[in-house]
Parts: sequence; C-alpha cells; structure tokens
Amino acid sequence: MGEVSKNNNIPILDSLRAFAALSVCLFHFVCTTTGYINTEWILNAFSIGKYGVQLFFVISGFVIPWAMFNAGFTFSHFFKFLLKRLARLEPPYIFSIVIALTILFLREKLLGSQNNHMEVSYKQIILHFGYLIPFFEGYKWLNQVYWTLAIEFQYYFFIAVLFIPLTRANLFNRIIIYSAIIALSFIGNDKFLPYWLPIFLLGVILFLYKSKLIIQKEFYSVMALILIFCIYKYPFVSVLYTMIPIFFVLYFSDLKIKGLNFFGKMSYSIYLIHPLIGASLINILSHSVNSFIGKVFVILGGILITLISSYLMYLIIEKPSKKLSSSINYKK
Repeated sequence: MGEVSKNNNIPILDSLRAFAALSVCLFHFVCTTTGYINTEWILNAFSIGKYGVQLFFVISGFVIPWAMFNAGFTFSHFFKFLLKRLARLEPPYIFSIVIALTILFLREKLLGSQNNHMEVSYKQIILHFGYLIPFFEGYKWLNQVYWTLAIEFQYYFFIAVLFIPLTRANLFNRIIIYSAIIALSFIGNDKFLPYWLPIFLLGVILFLYKSKLIIQKEFYSVMALILIFCIYKYPFVSVLYTMIPIFFVLYFSDLKIKGLNFFGKMSYSIYLIHPLIGASLINILSHSVNSFIGKVFVILGGILITLISSYLMYLIIEKPSKKLSSSINYKK
C-alpha cells in the first residue's frame, strides 16, 4: 500500500502535479493555436491533455483534507485555513495577472485595437481578485486557466465546512454526505464547484482511506460507485485520467519520478504561465513557421520558455508564498 506516516509528505504528488500541468500545457500549445496544427490524429492525441484539470481536482480533493488532518484542523481554524490557502496561491496568481495585463497592453501598442475582446475594464480586473468572474455576466478571464482556480477556491470553502462532519461521521452519516455531494453535481454548470464535486469526492474518499478513517471495504465500494457515476456524467477518457492519482497514491506513494518530481514543485507556476508566455511565443511564430519540423520546434520552444519562466517565477514568487503559507500554524 505504501502508507505514509502522519505529517509526512507524499512524494508521488509532485510528479502527479507536473504530469497534470504539462498535460494541460501541451493541450493548449498543440490544440488551441487555431489552424496551426491540423493533423487530426495529433489533435486527437493531445486533446486528452485538457483532462489534466480533472487530475488536479482529484489531487486537491485528496491533499487539502490530508494537510488539514495532519495539521489538526478544527472549525475554529476556518479563517486561518483560508488565509493559508490565500498565502499559498494569491502571490503567483496576482503576479500572473500582472503578466497577462502587460501582454495585453503590449499587444494593444504593437497591433492596435482591432480586437474588441482584448479590451479590459477595471471591474473585470477587480472581479479576478475574488475569483468572481463566473458570477457576473459579460466578463471573461484574462487567462484561460483561471476558471479552474475559481473552482478550487470554492472547494476550499466547501471542504473547510465539511471536514469535521466528514471525518467524525459514522458510516450512515457518511453515506448521506456522499449522496448529497453527488446530488449537488446536478446543480449549475461547469463554471461552478457543484458540477465537479464527484471528481473532488474521489480524492476525498482516498484521503479518508489513507488516513484510516474508513475501512478498505467502504473505500473500494464507494470509489467504484463514484467512478461509475463519473463515467455517466463526464467523458470516459477524463475519468481514466482521474484514476491516475488514485492508483499512484495507493500503490506508489513514495515514488519520485525524476524530472516530473522537479517540475512538480513549480507546477502551479507552469499552469499559470504557459498560456501567457509559451502560448504567446507560439502564436507569434505560427505566422511565419509553417513546415512540420518547424512547427515541432516552435512548440518545443514554447515549452522551453514556459519551463524557464516558470522556474524563475517559482524562485521569486511561488517558493516564498509556499514558505509564507507554511508559517501560518493552526496551533499558534
């Protein structure tokens, strides 16, 4: 099983985060640069990478309550928990917003204002700071990946409220909670947390099992039922993606995959930066490089500049934000 002792990290998680971030990165680089790559089998193969988002959701479903459990979270720590999450996520997020606005400004100056959708209002920028874009009609995210951060932030509120009832419930009450979470997924659309709750629940069930709060029989029974429901609700390939972190955390939790483990530490920076820096380079070069080999090198160049800029962002912004978040202790 590769059980991990309390208060220890789970090494495989960094590799899984890197895999998820790079999957989404390659999807955007290959599939969303309109008309640049037009070979159908290549588009089909790399389109699977968009499901790296669901992989992130499962990881969050597991790792957030796992960290809360190991840190001794109680409901009195509700606001401190949110503060820890904000300290961890906001500095890189705000920094990426600055980069996005800078790129839009440069495009405006260099290319003119031919594209109205590039116009940005002060209200739109302010709504970003509360992850509130989905709650207001007529406003778009400055960066196409931000929608998932809004989902994650909604999940933090959800798990902070649910954590104590879930970890202290008996089997009957847990079944009620599981059922309620599944029922909530029929409310709203994919811009909001309820739609994605069954995906997060897969990670939560994994947390309960790894923390020895539920027995093996309950884990496998509930996990099987949720997976069946997910196959009904979501694309089948995306459900296969969600099983990747479950499998590896269960059976290879101590595994460190070289390269992936390194990039996993900066996976948040990769996720935020790639549509801004890497995709911008690819978009610029796509107008002049049209040979197959040339396109391969353009995309590789996009990946390279993404990894370099992400590493710099990690050192300057993300790593200090991790340290700041870690310094906020529930027991103080």
